[in-house]
Amino acid sequence: MIEEFGTVIELKSKHTALVLCKKSSLCEHCATSGSCAIGDDGQIRTIEVQNTLGASVGDHVCIATTTRSFLQSSFLLYIVPLIALLIGAGVGKLTGDKVDTGLDPNLLSAIFGVFFMIGSFVLLRVGSSALEQENYMPKIVAIIQDED
Repeated sequence: MIEEFGTVIELKSKHTALVLCKKSSLCEHCATSGSCAIGDDGQIRTIEVQNTLGASVGDHVCIATTTRSFLQSSFLLYIVPLIALLIGAGVGKLTGDKVDTGLDPNLLSAIFGVFFMIGSFVLLRVGSSALEQENYMPKIVAIIQDED
């Protein structure tokens, strides 16, 4: 389980909330920490989570996601476009070698690769609506009581 702590700042629906999280020690070792969707100050970010415990605005919460769903999401976001890029480059190279297009086969390979990669992003964006978000969204697993 990957856990973060934050504060509920908005209730989007009965079972969905926006949680404001501070940059944690896990972020320091992450390969994408420089390009992560962190706020303007580089220390905070908002995360949309499942609110199955009924937390309200201002509650301090612990959110978690399974390693499995994290890895599946990472695969969809990073590996699938890379595979599409390679397939597109291969198709472009074969097309350039077999058909006289007047373009260098290497240039055609690069063009096809980029178009296939962009196409994979579009398909992932459109196809993500068919996936059950509950399987990929982090969940509020505990409401932290403040000790005054």
